[in-house]
Amino acid sequence: MKFRRGMIACLLLVVGLLGSGCGTLPGPSGEPFTVVVLPDTQNYADAGAIQKGGDSDRRAIFHAQTAWIKNSKDDLNTVMVAHEGDIVQTDHPGEWVVADKAFQTLDDEMPYILCLGNHDIGRGFAKKRSDTSRATNLNVWFPPSRFEDNPLYNYGGNFEGKSDNYYLLFRAGGMKFMIMALEFKPRDEVLAWANDVVADHPKRRCIVITHAYLREDMSRAASDNYHMAGNGGQKMWDKFLKRHKNIFLVLCGHILGEARRADAGDRGNTVHQLLADYQGMANGGDGYLRIMTFIPQEDTIQVRSYSPTLDQELTGEQSRFSIPYDMR
Repeated sequence: MKFRRGMIACLLLVVGLLGSGCGTLPGPSGEPFTVVVLPDTQNYADAGAIQKGGDSDRRAIFHAQTAWIKNSKDDLNTVMVAHEGDIVQTDHPGEWVVADKAFQTLDDEMPYILCLGNHDIGRGFAKKRSDTSRATNLNVWFPPSRFEDNPLYNYGGNFEGKSDNYYLLFRAGGMKFMIMALEFKPRDEVLAWANDVVADHPKRRCIVITHAYLREDMSRAASDNYHMAGNGGQKMWDKFLKRHKNIFLVLCGHILGEARRADAGDRGNTVHQLLADYQGMANGGDGYLRIMTFIPQEDTIQVRSYSPTLDQELTGEQSRFSIPYDMR
């Protein structure tokens, strides 16, 4: 008798899920939410330009970006901010002071994740190359403790106890996500760590940020002029990104311009890959950033490129578009 009652209860549950003969599970019901993406901000924090003064000092643009992100949080339902790397220009301590002040605006408002670019490592104020080492001042101003000790964060973990490579967990729109930041030209051991982390979270929808990955012609970087050992875009795709069903989005900067492509992973999933870098525009980028709004009920991600300092949007097909993404 207990078995029969249990079977009847299960059947009623299934009927309730399927609805009146529709044969499908309910669609997503979560509210729209936004992830804001900050492309290369190096020109806004450039110590040399700041020393020159006048129009060369563009710190105000960086600070205006994070102030706008804070002030628009409720309207956009912003749940995460992602920086694509080249936070600063030469890894000079004074430049990290600028970045620190900009992100202090968000520390008590919403989680953010930072990605190391080539200008954030191995330089020093007087050096001209950015591939001399992987040393960085990032961890002086943004150590893991800055995020681990903040109650706004669901801190996932890091590689080698530093902020060079780490990931965060978050929920939005009724879904579970993870977002992972990988160093410039990630080493093989970093990709091995990333493979393990993503495999250990199969039910987390995964976003990956890395600085140098996609070119403006939509090709993945296969080679470069940087003497540092590590993996370019194509090797990252082959060794890591295409292997996991839950990876759906890759964000990058580094190369001037905008581009996007979508490819099938090994598990049949679609991986959207987006490039945005505005530093070649006037005033070191004119403050342009990316607004990515997830709309679960429409299974789409709307992408806009907007400047808080100009209060203008870019309207080209690579600047304003929608991405189909199944959120059920």
